[in-house]
Amino acid sequence: MKQPKRINIILALFLLASSLGWAQRGDVVLAEGFYNAWLNEDWDVTGDPWAVWYISNTTFAGGKTHELQMYPDYNFNGTTMLTSPLVNLNDYDYIMIQFNHCIETFNNPNIGLIGIGISSDNESWRSIWTDTITGNLDQCQYLLTFDMEPWDTKSNYFCFYYAGDGSCVKNWFLDNIIIYADKKDKYGRMGEEADDNGFVAAKSRIGNGKAKNVFTKQKRSKNKFSKIVNGNRL
Repeated sequence: MKQPKRINIILALFLLASSLGWAQRGDVVLAEGFYNAWLNEDWDVTGDPWAVWYISNTTFAGGKTHELQMYPDYNFNGTTMLTSPLVNLNDYDYIMIQFNHCIETFNNPNIGLIGIGISSDNESWRSIWTDTITGNLDQCQYLLTFDMEPWDTKSNYFCFYYAGDGSCVKNWFLDNIIIYADKKDKYGRMGEEADDNGFVAAKSRIGNGKAKNVFTKQKRSKNKFSKIVNGNRL
């Protein structure tokens, strides 16, 4: 009589392992945890000089020490960007961008804009995701999924940017930026149905900062920025 129960337990464990395996699907083509006291090679900051980006010895975004902090001067009024190295995506059909972040704002009615952009030449930028900031954003983790078919080129630089003035955002903390890449299945699907804008989760808060990714040893690959990532992506 005990055997069916045991089979059910084994089946449940198999389904759990399968679901975790799906959550980890795709190749990690870019991963940055900001563990050093300076930006790693080929990362850069551009835009209005009244905004400063630096590595902070804090964990407000929900990752491990350290993290990246954007601090605009109160007189700042423009756009500031954190740009990534070139990411080679020619072998893939879609990507998933995951990151932890937290935003502190001033208590006033002013608004700002954060977003993610792409560029093939690191000069001309196209925004692929934006979010309006009207108040504090607690520690959270976002997962954004993009179909690359509408893009002019697949391999791109990526940027995280803030546009607005310094009287809105006091601090923006970013950590554990990961880009997963994968191919569509034989039916042209990305694992989940995408909406008309080309992404599945436009604003997904995963685990409210409780789900953390652990960056381990460097992985040798064609992309020198690729790293092995442990942790579950829900």
